[in-house]
Amino acid sequence: MEFVALGVSIVALAVAAFAALKMRKLEFCPEAVGGDVILPREGRPGARVRLLLPLHFTNAGHAGGVIEWVALRVTPEAQADHPVLLSPVAEVDMQRFIHARRCLSEECIEPFVGFALDARRSLSKFILFDVAERSRAAPFAIGTGRHYFELFVKASNAQAPKLERSFVHVLEQKHLDDYGDDLAVYLIDYQVTLPSARRALAESELMPRATPMFRPPRGAATSSAP
Repeated sequence: MEFVALGVSIVALAVAAFAALKMRKLEFCPEAVGGDVILPREGRPGARVRLLLPLHFTNAGHAGGVIEWVALRVTPEAQADHPVLLSPVAEVDMQRFIHARRCLSEECIEPFVGFALDARRSLSKFILFDVAERSRAAPFAIGTGRHYFELFVKASNAQAPKLERSFVHVLEQKHLDDYGDDLAVYLIDYQVTLPSARRALAESELMPRATPMFRPPRGAATSSAP
C-alpha cells in the first residue's frame, strides 16, 4: 500500500507541475535581454552623462501585457556604497540618431512611455537613461574601472519590479578620452545575444566592426570602443 500511495503522490505531483507550466504559458511572460551600453554624443560641452541601452523584449506567454517602466542601477566598483539609479527619459530613433552623427538631438528622441507586448511577440527598444530625481541627485559621472549594471523591469503582471539582467563593463581611459572629445562610446557585452537589436544597429553601421580592444575571460563581460 505504501508503494501505491507513493506512486499516486508522484503522479499527482507531475500533473500539478504540468498544469502549472501550462498555466504559465497562458500568462503574460515578459523577458528583457540586454547588456550593451552606449555613451552617446551630447553635442555640447559640459552636458550631463546619459546612457543609451539597446534592449530586446520578448513575451513567451499566450497573453499580452504591458511593460510599464524600466530602470537601471549602476554601481562603480570604486564607489560600491554609492550606486546610481537611472530612469528612462526617452526612446531613441536609431536612424535619426545615425543621421545626427550619433548625437542626441530633439529630432531623434521622444518621451519614454510604457508599451504593450502582445502574446508570443518580441520587439527592440533603444532607451535613454538619465539620473532619477535629478533635482535632488548628484550628476552622474563616469570614471575608469569596473562598473556593475542592473536592469529592472516593471510589467503589468507583477506588483513589483523584477531584476532582469546584471552585467559588467570595464571603462578604460581611452573611453573617457573619446567621450571627452565628443565621440560616442560603445560598451559591448559579448556574452549576450541580441539578434534583433544588434541587427538593427549593424544595419545602421552603429556597432563597431573592428576586433575588440579587450577580450573577456570566459563568463565575463567587457567593453569596446570603435
